Amino acid sequence: MKYVSTSTRRARALLGALALSVTLFGCGGKLELPNPSGATDIGGPTMTSSAPTPPGWNPKDVVPQSQQQAQDTLLGYLQRTVSGLPPGITFDANRFGGVGSGNVGCDDDATTADASTRFNVAFDIKVPPGTDNATLFQAVGDVWRSWGWYVYERDGFRKPNLFGFSPDGYVLRIVTAARDGFPPGLEGSTPCFPVNLARNDIAFPTVITP
Repeated sequence: MKYVSTSTRRARALLGALALSVTLFGCGGKLELPNPSGATDIGGPTMTSSAPTPPGWNPKDVVPQSQQQAQDTLLGYLQRTVSGLPPGITFDANRFGGVGSGNVGCDDDATTADASTRFNVAFDIKVPPGTDNATLFQAVGDVWRSWGWYVYERDGFRKPNLFGFSPDGYVLRIVTAARDGFPPGLEGSTPCFPVNLARNDIAFPTVITP
């Protein structure tokens, strides 16, 4: 049986979430993100630049014990994010027609019944007229850093972008839209959890407000 390292599984998991997002953002509903190769210890594309980790940074995935727990924890982080931003900003998934969230496999090669899954969500960030993107990205990053998250801009994605990694294994990211005139995209994903706990009958808010 082929051994697959933890870092490889985590990389595949995040890339699986990105595969879902390709159908969601940008003009015509497309995110159109490149898929750089390689992986780091926190999953995802190899980075040629990143910020120093926060003091005492020692991440450890807290595996959700139910679908409800996974969604509730992720929703809590999203609500705290929007509550920390300037007035008038909301996270809105209406453009996706109800397909802005769902479970995705953590390992594309998994064939056993005990494979793991993660919950992924995607939103447009709706902002008041005249809002400057650079200011928005800075505000989002400031909120995440205030929680002690590892936050930085990643190479291989449209810029500006920011990825925020929580110590308990949750990931939020904001990325510039593929086409001018579209709002930045926001995504979130949970740590992997056993697929036998997965459910598709628990609603997730379409709009998140302060």
